[in-house]
Amino acid sequence: MPAPRVIAFDVIETLFPLDPLRARLARIGLSKSDLEPFFASLLRDAFALDTCGVYRPFKEVASSTLTQMGVPEDRHNTLFDGFSQLDAHGDVRPTFERLQGEGVPILCLTNGNPDVTRTLLDRNALGDLVTRTISIDEIGVWKPRAQVYTYAANQMHVAPGEMALVACHAWDCQGAMSAGLISGYVKRTQPYGTAMTEPHAMSDTLPETVDQLLRL
Repeated sequence: MPAPRVIAFDVIETLFPLDPLRARLARIGLSKSDLEPFFASLLRDAFALDTCGVYRPFKEVASSTLTQMGVPEDRHNTLFDGFSQLDAHGDVRPTFERLQGEGVPILCLTNGNPDVTRTLLDRNALGDLVTRTISIDEIGVWKPRAQVYTYAANQMHVAPGEMALVACHAWDCQGAMSAGLISGYVKRTQPYGTAMTEPHAMSDTLPETVDQLLRL
């Protein structure tokens, strides 16, 4: 298998940890430990809607999730405002700089809002290193639908098998591989799910995961 010509990165948690949002959850009446149930419920409902052929953007599903958790609507933006103020993991910039130096285009592929994603990248001085940012809002379906990954490869003018997707979510890696992409898993929060197809690269850190992909 040849090394990928383009590397795409998931954004939320893979590049930007969500831990700073715990304090905001406490401010809106939830517990700091509700971060994981909130995010899991959000994804569950988004995936269910997508399976039924119904598209709702990230913020709309997230707001619905908060309502289900008993948070009044007028408090939702207290949490949402925090998404654009996250700091990148410390290993993101050196990884991006290496790829830029080696001439490998970088794509950010997110289930999140495109404007928030670009704000995050610029706030962390990463925007100039990224070739393209694609949100599912362009496509109208959520990752891990195959259409998202094939659309992204087409936008980067490569075949699916010439692009890799790096994520800290096993479901994201599975979706990418099911669409014909190469995948790399970084263990940000948990081990890789054993029910999923094994990724082509896997490590505890982003630089090592990318290094494994470049050595394919």
